[in-house]
Amino acid sequence: MTTDGPLDAAAELDAEHDVLDSREAGGKVIRGAGARTLAYAGGIVLGLASTPVMVRHLGVADFGRFVTVGSLIFIITGLTEGGLAAIGVREYSTRDAAGRDRLVRNLLGMRAVLTVVALASAVLFALAAGYDDVMVAGVLISGVGLGLSNWFYVYVVPVTAWLRLGWLALLDLLRQALTSVVIVALVLAGASLVWFFSAGPLATAVALVVIWLLVRGRAPGRPAADLDEWRRLLRDSLPYAAALAVSVLYFRVGVILSSLISSDAETGYYALAFRIVEIVSGVPWLLASSAFPVFSRAVGQDHARFRYALGRTYEVSLILGVWVAIAIGLGSPFAVEVIGGDAFEPSVEVLSVLGIAMIGTFLLACWGHGLLTLRRHYALLVANLSAFVLGTALAIVLISEHGALGAAIATTVTELWLAVVYLVLLVRVQADLRPRLALAGPVAIAGLAACAPPLLIGLPSVVSVLLATVVFFGALAAMRQIPPEIAQALRLPRSARA
Repeated sequence: MTTDGPLDAAAELDAEHDVLDSREAGGKVIRGAGARTLAYAGGIVLGLASTPVMVRHLGVADFGRFVTVGSLIFIITGLTEGGLAAIGVREYSTRDAAGRDRLVRNLLGMRAVLTVVALASAVLFALAAGYDDVMVAGVLISGVGLGLSNWFYVYVVPVTAWLRLGWLALLDLLRQALTSVVIVALVLAGASLVWFFSAGPLATAVALVVIWLLVRGRAPGRPAADLDEWRRLLRDSLPYAAALAVSVLYFRVGVILSSLISSDAETGYYALAFRIVEIVSGVPWLLASSAFPVFSRAVGQDHARFRYALGRTYEVSLILGVWVAIAIGLGSPFAVEVIGGDAFEPSVEVLSVLGIAMIGTFLLACWGHGLLTLRRHYALLVANLSAFVLGTALAIVLISEHGALGAAIATTVTELWLAVVYLVLLVRVQADLRPRLALAGPVAIAGLAACAPPLLIGLPSVVSVLLATVVFFGALAAMRQIPPEIAQALRLPRSARA
């Protein structure tokens, strides 16, 4: 993993900003996205060291309560996020120096106000839903972490626009490492459920200090309440914020409805499988968000460059989405056994179904950022509302009949449906953005070739995943379907990576 040098020279700000127009931008995005993905994978490995001991320590029912509170906070995070992270990166990538400074200060102010409002809403919901004292305390503790996280992500905006993605990779890994250490320490101490809600906030507090040291002197630290600026940002971000909030709701509706209409055991089975997929689902958004500054800068200046970048991002997203679905499907017995043990055996089938949803998630991340770049906020909102309605209806019917498996089917169908809707909306906006759909054929062939040997021979889960990975990417390479820019970026001289 490569990282850039310390961010300590204010005179280089404009030069860093101009990197978005340079020929180096593509390579920086590819290497940076790769670094963030590796860091994220490292975080998953760390999670595999801490999550199983926490699951076994808490048991099925308490782990289900833990994930339920986490899902509620994630929904509230979407509300407080208000679309400001993505809008912030887009605005920062196109403004002058004074405008960038004003943007960061007002983002800090807006985040603070939104956090207070959203935390109050979360507590009221928890009380209205009849959550017990421990879960309400968990909401409060997690809400503190939410406030810290909101400020952290304000400073992620300039670092992302500077394409200093290696630093973001290190910060991602740091947060996961600290969270894992705290969780293990709590298990060793024999802590009760309520203490585990503090792991995330503690890790975020440390990461916030680190990123502030990185941007100090180059990004403002004091919030501002410039109402004209707030109105401009909100006018642009509110439709997208609503779309984002709905997307958070529809993807997690299975967890919330399971906690309300299903048994504690079924909620726990689904919670474990969902938690695994939720962790993995961060990868496609990391990849797409890494390319987003280039999208934002190119769309108004060089449409051909935007079309090319979006098309290549789609190709990578489709390939990785299918591979992740295969890996989750074949590796689900091992993942559930390691994380949950025999008590969570019913989660294996649930996880396999949810793995298919990852194909849609990768494509959603790509095409969603394309629509955001084109400022199609209302289109995103309408699409996400359709997914929420569909997902809720399916979940109510299927959870009642099939429990955890029904929730997984509802989530998977909804995710794939929304990917198709995003594609239709994108092509309706600009027909020349139509992706290379012919790639689906070779990817499907490679996927079938990858699945056949493990399924026919009956290999252990880990061996099956490794063999399928080699066959899948080997088949794509043989058919020359892997984007050449990936290899080219990795071959760039070291001087070009600075």
